[in-house]
Order: sequence, then structure tokens, then C-alpha cells
Amino acid sequence: MPAITAEALNKIEGVNAKSLTIGLNKYQTTNATTIYLPIGITKRMPFKWLWHKLTFRRRLYSLLKWADVLHYHWNSIFPDNEDLKWISATGKPVVIEWVGSEIRIPDICKKINPYYAKVFDHGYEYNQLESREGSLAMQQKFKDVHAIPLIIPEMNLYVQKHMFPVTYPSQIRINVKQFIPAFPAVNKKKPLIIHSPTAKICKGSNIIIPIIDELKKTLDFEFVLLHDMSREEVLKIMQEADIFLDQIIVGGYGAATMEAMSLGKPTMCYIMKEVFEGGLSADCPIINTNPDNLKEQLIKLIEDPQLRHDIGKQSRAFAEKYFDVGVIAPQLINIYKKVLAAKKKSNA
Repeated sequence: MPAITAEALNKIEGVNAKSLTIGLNKYQTTNATTIYLPIGITKRMPFKWLWHKLTFRRRLYSLLKWADVLHYHWNSIFPDNEDLKWISATGKPVVIEWVGSEIRIPDICKKINPYYAKVFDHGYEYNQLESREGSLAMQQKFKDVHAIPLIIPEMNLYVQKHMFPVTYPSQIRINVKQFIPAFPAVNKKKPLIIHSPTAKICKGSNIIIPIIDELKKTLDFEFVLLHDMSREEVLKIMQEADIFLDQIIVGGYGAATMEAMSLGKPTMCYIMKEVFEGGLSADCPIINTNPDNLKEQLIKLIEDPQLRHDIGKQSRAFAEKYFDVGVIAPQLINIYKKVLAAKKKSNA
């Protein structure tokens, strides 16, 4: 998200944005705005290691000094928050955007989401990452530097309002225009369903696969499980799908759902009502699917190609309106201007 956000911001007159990452993975998007500055490299390359050790901070702080506004995602760069303390000392404004496990508070989610409560101590992959203590510590470090949170709908449940008197609503964003829609054909009798779990318990794969196997006995469809594949490989197969089955446990949506919707696919995903209350538009065409209604929802979609087509078109329209980075970037600029003006006023 930082890379595509910076790319979209640079298309606005008078704006110059860069995205900085200290780590790379196969799910990540990079582009011409991305500066890869690894926080550490192996000592098995001694000369490269020494050069990196001598130049890392100079290169990092040169970038932080260059910017007028620092937009953080997830966490600080250094474990001891050295970068945040330096920014605070310069008086530069900071905005912070959290999107999931980094501040999800299990006891809050368990109270409203029985599916999450059931799996949390039974194989849930982010069990060690998600905790009240960790969430509050994460938020406290950004409170200490007077950061302003941008809050996506699900995170409204967890951001501590008493810590942050000023917040702004936000949305997870992708470049919808990069996705060429391929709506499910109305004359296709044997639909292709795909499920692409990065974490199988979190996504509910252990529930999904037995129900798929059961339905195969009476219904004609194809099912493909995509796991441990690159983002490019997944998107290529997703282009051919008629139904995208995301997660049925956590209660929020992420990039996979948004990409499928951008491709014009009817998308199945469990969304808690609190996520709608937190800012997801009520007309969202995501097929709200949980372990209790999964079988019923699948049967409806498998048996009705016109329904698949219609929801696919609605999904693309919704993505263009709410998820496209080109739509959201000007909103971010307005937020940056507000926090910059407020910071200048407080520093005066």
C-alpha cells in the first residue's frame, strides 16, 4: 500500500512522495517510488555489511529530513523508536495507519466475533502477534510523538480514542485501474471457485475445504486452492475465476478481497457488522459469509450464473468508488495539509 499510495500522490500537482521499506516479501508491491533500505544485512558479506552499517542512518535520516509529512504503516523503523524520537524532535507531523494484527485486540474481537474466539487458541496463526498489551504499546509509542491515526473501518474497534483525540477515516487502497475486469459469464454452467489463504486457520480453510468436498458430490464446479504462491501467480488465476472465496473467520476485508472485486468477481468474505459501523459503506456487495452460512451462500452462487455476473459488476463499481488509490490520494493530501497546518500552529 505505501508504494501504490506514493505513486498516486505523485500524480497530483505540487506533490512529491516516496515510499520507504526496510523489508521485501513476495506479497509486496514495489514501484519507481520505492526506496529499499534494509535495516540489516548479513555479516557473511563483511565489506557490504560495514558499508551498510556506516551509511544506513545517514541515508535514512536524509529521507526523513526531506519529507514534510511522515506517513507510517504498521510500526516504527527501529525497535527502540529512535526514528520516531528524531522526527518528534524536528517537529515534523506524523500520521500512522494500522490495518490488522499490529493493533487487533483479541478480547474485543472475541466478544463480537464467535468464529475468531473459537480459533484463537486453536491454531490461529497470529495468536502470538495479537494481544491487548501489544496493541496498547504500539499505540502508545505513536501517541508519544503526537501521531495522527488514519483509521480504516475495522481498526475503529481497536484505536484508543482517549489516546488520539484527532483521527481521520481512511480505506485500504489499491490501484483499481490496473485490474482489467473479467465478469463471470452468464452462460458458464461450471464455475471456477478459488480460495487463496495466506494463513489457513485465519482464513477458515479447514472449514471451507470439507464443505467444498461435500458440495462436489451434488454440484458441478471446479475448485482451486492457491497457497504459498506469489501475488502475480494468484492474480493470474484469479482473472479466470467465477467466485473468489476469501476469509470466513476474522471479520474484516483486505487486499485479496479488494483485488478480486476490482477484477469483477463475486467475493465471499466475513464482515462483522461493526466494520460497517466503522465506515464500510452499507451498499458493499461483498457476500457476507461465515462458517454457519458458507454452504448456503456457495450453493446460491454455484447454481446462478446471472447472480455471479451481476454481483461481479457491482463489485467492480464499488471498488472504483471506494478502494481506488486515485480516488483516495486527494483525500490523503487534504489530511496531510490539515496535520501540517496543525503542527505548524502548535510549534509556533
